[in-house]
Amino acid sequence: MSNVYDFPGGIYPPERKQRSNQSALIQAPLPGRVILTLQQHSGQPATPCVAPGDEVKVGSVIAKREGMICSDLHASISGTVSEVGTTQITIDGDGQDNWERLPSLDWQRAEPSALLERLNESGIVGLGGAGFPTHIKARVVERHAIHTLVINAAECEPYITADDLTLRHHANEVLEGAQIVAKLCGAQHIMIGIEDNKPDAIKALKHALSNYQPINIELKVIPTRYPSGGERQLIKRLLNLDVPSGGLPADVGVLCHNPGTLLAILHAVRDGQPLVSRVVTLTGEAITQPGNRWVRLGTSVRELLEQAGLNTPELHQVIQGGPMMGSPLLTLDTPVTKLTNCLIAATLNELPPPPAESPCIRCGECESVCPVALLPQQLHWYARAQDDAKLERYHLFDCIECGACSYVCPSHIPLVVDYREAKSRIRLQRIEAVKAEHAKHRFEFRQARLAREEAEKQARKQARQAQQRRSSTSAAASSEKVDLRGLRIAHAAAKASVKKAEKTLARVAQEDPKQSLDDLEMQLATAQENLKAAELQLAQAREQQSSEESP
Repeated sequence: MSNVYDFPGGIYPPERKQRSNQSALIQAPLPGRVILTLQQHSGQPATPCVAPGDEVKVGSVIAKREGMICSDLHASISGTVSEVGTTQITIDGDGQDNWERLPSLDWQRAEPSALLERLNESGIVGLGGAGFPTHIKARVVERHAIHTLVINAAECEPYITADDLTLRHHANEVLEGAQIVAKLCGAQHIMIGIEDNKPDAIKALKHALSNYQPINIELKVIPTRYPSGGERQLIKRLLNLDVPSGGLPADVGVLCHNPGTLLAILHAVRDGQPLVSRVVTLTGEAITQPGNRWVRLGTSVRELLEQAGLNTPELHQVIQGGPMMGSPLLTLDTPVTKLTNCLIAATLNELPPPPAESPCIRCGECESVCPVALLPQQLHWYARAQDDAKLERYHLFDCIECGACSYVCPSHIPLVVDYREAKSRIRLQRIEAVKAEHAKHRFEFRQARLAREEAEKQARKQARQAQQRRSSTSAAASSEKVDLRGLRIAHAAAKASVKKAEKTLARVAQEDPKQSLDDLEMQLATAQENLKAAELQLAQAREQQSSEESP
């Protein structure tokens, strides 16, 4: 394929990756205590299923999935649960590192349903972005036809080298993880997109590609430019496909995963290992031993940085993520989560505060670098004026918050901050607007639950009557005619409603991971209750008909 495809805009900030990509990927020391937050991904937080005093092993489930857009949480060290709060679970380690693994699966022979269930029970979420649950993303084939799986190895953000080191050390395993996902989504083609500033990872991938691959894999090396790692930008560059405004990559037949997620998928399937650790880049001039570490989830950021030689007097701030899209940590007493891909311990000279903002001079620089071809200047004015109608018209929610516009602004206007605040305000308005609708959906859920309970009651009653008839020498025939056809239609309709609710929920969660999903989760729960009731009624009718027809 030629290298003629490209996306608009983009910038060339200092890469600063050399500080962390010069040493090998190693294991961080086993923490003595971990704090595991219940909200480690987009969607609903998990619900604790352990109590203080419980003994756990590495991989023991400590919080269960709640709702569709959610993920199980597992113990990352062996020891004793010391605290279960409303937002987190604390485990004191025993230093033994005893594991509880799931049985190994042969992914080439396993049924897709078994693989999906393995992803579900392994608690895997996307490790490169918003943390969307992988078991939901893997079911994309139920809603879209996928022709290409893209391995997003661009890792364009400055400082971060987690994917780079993952590929250097685990290229074969990442490609095998990609084969699993390709099998699940039906993709016939796998393409790797990687920037040309990762020569060692490219070399490792080329070597791995020389091995047999069930599905063809193409390696595409692209010039380094931020933000090539955005899903829309990478798809445009690799395949010359435009993801529509408000749409998803699946709308153009593409699915994207980053290397870390694919490696976690293989570990879950092949080794039965839930997601209990991840690769984290430790960098910045305030630490003396930068590099990449395998870190257990729940490890204290302070403990991790001190192990890397933290120079506390020189430390100005710690940024979680990259300098373009990451956010400063308010305290170092915060734990590593599934979304922690990089920690930058920066000095004041390294990442100084931005200069004071001055008025916009309408230079148009922001527009020239926007990778989504938006009009950042207009969005800035409308955001400050809280003109939400204009913000919607100018596609505010297509903004990927890459920060390129803020980076080049000569007036030092925090444009992305404006966009984030505007998005939050609009999301809040949407929540207020749907509150009344949500109350209606809660009522419908209650009615559906009562209907399902009544159906279960009738099923038990019918079972007792059937037992009595079988023991009687003269069973009386039922006077009521069973409407099997009507019940089959009702069952099919209920099944379709569940599928529709799942599709809507998955799409909204992927389009806007920060949006509240409570109402959509409620609608799905209602549809599931209706389906259970319909299944029970249909089963009763079939049994009754069978009983009447038997001599």
